[in-house]
Amino acid sequence: MTAVHRTPARLHAPARALTVARRAGTAAVALPVIALLAAPSAVAGLPTAVAGDEVTVVNTETVQARLDANGDVREARLYEQLSFTGTGTATVINPTSTAGLRNLDGFGGFTAGEGTMEATVDVDGGARLRTVSDYDGEIPVDVAIEYLLDGEPIGPDAVVGRSGTLEVRYTVTNTTLREDQVTYDDGTGTMVSTTAETVIPMVGQLTTTLPSSFTAVSSEQASIAGDGRGGTKLSFTMTLFGPIGSPTASFGYTAEISGGVIPPANVSALPVTPLTSPSFKGGAASYASGAASGVALTAGATEIDANLLKLRDGAAQLLDGLQQLQVGAQSLSTGLNDSAAPGAQELATGAAKLDDGAQELGSGAFRLDAGAKALAAGASKAATGAGELHAGLATAGSKAPALLAGLQQVQGGLDKVDAGLGLMYDQIGTLPTQAQPLVDGVAALRAGVSQLQTGAQSLRTTATQLGGLLTALGSTHPSVVVADGGNATVLAQLGGYISAVAASKPAGPERDTLNAIAAMYSSPVGPTVDLGPGLQTLGSVLTTGVVPGLWSLQCGLGGLDTATTTAVCGGATGLAGGLAQVDGGLAQLVATVVGNVQGGVGTDGQTAADGTLRGGVGSLQSGTADILVGAQTLLDGLGRLSAGASALSAGSSTLSAGTASLSTGAGDLAAGTGRLTAGTSALAAGSADLATGLRDAADGSVLLADGLTEASAGAPALVDGAQRLSTEGTSVLVETGAATAADYGVRYAVIEAGNERALSEGMAYGAPEGAAASTAYSLDIAGADGSGASSFGRGAAAAALFALGSIAAGLWRKRLV
Repeated sequence: MTAVHRTPARLHAPARALTVARRAGTAAVALPVIALLAAPSAVAGLPTAVAGDEVTVVNTETVQARLDANGDVREARLYEQLSFTGTGTATVINPTSTAGLRNLDGFGGFTAGEGTMEATVDVDGGARLRTVSDYDGEIPVDVAIEYLLDGEPIGPDAVVGRSGTLEVRYTVTNTTLREDQVTYDDGTGTMVSTTAETVIPMVGQLTTTLPSSFTAVSSEQASIAGDGRGGTKLSFTMTLFGPIGSPTASFGYTAEISGGVIPPANVSALPVTPLTSPSFKGGAASYASGAASGVALTAGATEIDANLLKLRDGAAQLLDGLQQLQVGAQSLSTGLNDSAAPGAQELATGAAKLDDGAQELGSGAFRLDAGAKALAAGASKAATGAGELHAGLATAGSKAPALLAGLQQVQGGLDKVDAGLGLMYDQIGTLPTQAQPLVDGVAALRAGVSQLQTGAQSLRTTATQLGGLLTALGSTHPSVVVADGGNATVLAQLGGYISAVAASKPAGPERDTLNAIAAMYSSPVGPTVDLGPGLQTLGSVLTTGVVPGLWSLQCGLGGLDTATTTAVCGGATGLAGGLAQVDGGLAQLVATVVGNVQGGVGTDGQTAADGTLRGGVGSLQSGTADILVGAQTLLDGLGRLSAGASALSAGSSTLSAGTASLSTGAGDLAAGTGRLTAGTSALAAGSADLATGLRDAADGSVLLADGLTEASAGAPALVDGAQRLSTEGTSVLVETGAATAADYGVRYAVIEAGNERALSEGMAYGAPEGAAASTAYSLDIAGADGSGASSFGRGAAAAALFALGSIAAGLWRKRLV
């Protein structure tokens, strides 16, 4: 992939993709193959030209892992190469492992960050930056190795120095397997989803060189060639993704050995995009084509099946028609032989008789024509009258429903009035009970007034007596000695009481008098207090002020004897008299009103003869009901009269038209009888010919019936054959097409999902933003020769790895030219 940068350009690192890595061996042999595999797919879909002062950046990542002879990872490194082409200055931020990060082209030249390295490069034609660091990511492929010597499992170190038949089996697994939702056409045009296993598509190669001590080398999976030095070179190619390949590849070789050793091997792998890679896009397209063919097959088979069912139904209808024809042909044969031929002879005989009758019919036709004309005139007048009658009855009938509706409303109103009168009768009957609390209240008031009258009389008498007593005391005891404190206290209390009474009075002489008396007893100035004037004043107030007021109160309450009421109260009876009148009036009111109202309202079932409201309403309801019945009867009668008048009008019109036609027909009949007479002779001759022809037809009908019987017997086979062809042929073909479409559809959907994963997850760490990028994996598998683990060969490996980057970059540059 390539990216174009204008000067100055700054590239930012994307989010880290799914980490992928592999183990490696003999990098110098395998890595060029990886470069050739990776180059075509790595640049797909990116810009292909560099213009002016633009700089193109290519990033290659190579993960090299060291595995022991059992396939276990011992060490892994990440080699990064940034290639710059063009003119200008480019600043890049490259995601990478920063553990043990160092520049392989010198010292410095970049700045390490959190999971990234940043560098600014001046480019004049071309430049590169190479780094190496410890790789701590996950390895997306797993290598398992099994050794057998003479058919028995054995460890790699135990093979050293042994002889026999050695079998080595490798199992390489793509570990990026997971379940994803994929969508495909189920063969009926409906897109459905299912869960399928997907991987990051990867391709790889395992290579090893067997020493000359390995003879009789064989392998069903490997490409075998000599190495030019007596050894045997084996190469195994792997497509580690489905459905083109499989996420797991198993292969191996067998050889006869002496002085046995385990030679080292190398596994190289890289992600590919199968939809754009020239090596795989043809296979992907075949799955897409298979899915489309399945859809087309299903659609065509469905249409054929539908047409077969139509053919079956048509054959069934044909069978039914043939059977009906066979029955009809049999009936035709019977009719021709048994009825038609004899009838022809009888027809000839009857034709002569018909000629005689035709003569008589001609003379009667003239008389019929005259009568028909007279009948037509009368029928025309009847039709006119019937039309007028129909119109009048229709008008009357249209008015009758309004009358009926009005009467129904009147009847409904009378029902409501009667219900209201019944409610009124019942409610007025409860008046005595409802008025009873008022009567009881008046009685209570009268009892209270009587008590007040008695109390008031006693109070008035007591006040009069008290006034005289105080006046006498004032004259008899003019002074009171208050030398001791007790008398003084009592007088003071008396003064306080009188003062309190005075405070409750309104301003005026009475209040001033009481205040003056209170002052006389509240503040004695000496041992002797003159009580006479105060007592005399108090007695005068009681007799001249209080007593007259009590008389006035008594008069208001009433209840006094007649002499006192006349002399003192001026004849007024007061509250007691009024209450007595109210009490008597209430009893009379309740009795009179209830009786009069209930008598006027009346009861249910009365009539107007009873002179009550409900009686009158009852008579109205009865009359209205009678009117409603009569109105309905009238409406029904009008409807029947209108229908009868309409039928009469239509019949009269028809009669008029018919008589006219009758008159015309009578004339035609007279003319036709002449022609009929001429035709009867021809009819007699023709009937003979008819008899002869019917006999021939009868013979043919027998042959037709026999043929239709044979056709009816063969038609069911056509129906059954069409049904079997649908059930056993086209229906199965529909199911097969749908299954094929679904199978190929799922497989292609898995390829598409893998292609997306390769684009989004194929880098080990990711590339600078916009840069062309690829990741390769080299897994070196150590051998066993008795000398201990082989050296990692970092210098040679690094040179080989960067040779890979140079080859890939060179391929990409060629694509840009």
